[in-house]
Amino acid sequence: MSCDIWAVIVTYNPDIPLLETGLTALAGQVDGAVIIDNGSENADAVRALASQHGLSFIALQKNIGLAAAQNVGIRRGMEAEAHYILLLDQDTILADGTARNLVTLCRGLEERGIRVGAVGNFFRDSHDDCLGSVWRSHGLRLRQTRARTGKSVVAEADFIIASGSLIPVSTLRHTGLMDAGLFIDLVDVEWGLRAKSQGFRHFLHNRNIMTHTIGSGRQKILWKNITVHSPIRDYYVIRNSILVARRCYIDVAWRIYFIRRVPVFLLGFSLFADQRRRRSYLMLCGLFDGLLGRDGQYSGRLPGS
Repeated sequence: MSCDIWAVIVTYNPDIPLLETGLTALAGQVDGAVIIDNGSENADAVRALASQHGLSFIALQKNIGLAAAQNVGIRRGMEAEAHYILLLDQDTILADGTARNLVTLCRGLEERGIRVGAVGNFFRDSHDDCLGSVWRSHGLRLRQTRARTGKSVVAEADFIIASGSLIPVSTLRHTGLMDAGLFIDLVDVEWGLRAKSQGFRHFLHNRNIMTHTIGSGRQKILWKNITVHSPIRDYYVIRNSILVARRCYIDVAWRIYFIRRVPVFLLGFSLFADQRRRRSYLMLCGLFDGLLGRDGQYSGRLPGS
């Protein structure tokens, strides 16, 4: 039996009460859902929550990465003959009616002859309570504009963050799934830009603004406010920036952006962030692996802090 909206939630050592809140908010908004657990230490608690909410549950024996785990869930949705995939993080909490509003937005755009890649919601960063930005390339430059509240706003973007995004299954069959080789960072950006290069368009609206947590905070480094992650994530940021910049379908403006962020992160985190030695080592590993075209999970040693 087919379903309309299929939710995919990827978990990795989640905060169980927060996950419970998110699953409660999701109830009644989708026709089916699966939790893909990426080798969490508290996987039994996640399994219990999935059972309590009547959701499918797949426990992976190890962390295979966000992209690969999303693909497991997406394929399960395709097997269920879903029309739309709703991607959710383990800390995503949707307002009532969000999923159906996204479907309405998507169908309205399709009725206008637009090939929809993904639709999503504006979000507030929980660290500073600011609305996220909308990114679009214009020639050699990227234009970053703040999302707006107030009357109904629909904005086109080059990509949409995965959390809370709705993607037609027909689009995924055309573009392909998430790039498992990237493992975690820039997965949603790469897919969005890949879909855009194939003629699909992405849209955000402000009807149901989400609260979203990016990284462990933000820090002023050099002249930029940069999201701070754990040191191992710095490896993926550097490596994947190089890997994605090398893709033939990436706009010139985005290539420049990815290449420019490499020295900013290398210099900034090496000099001003915590655990500088560990971060420097991992970022240099990411630099070399990116230049050599190596993807997948980091397999080197983790130095002491």
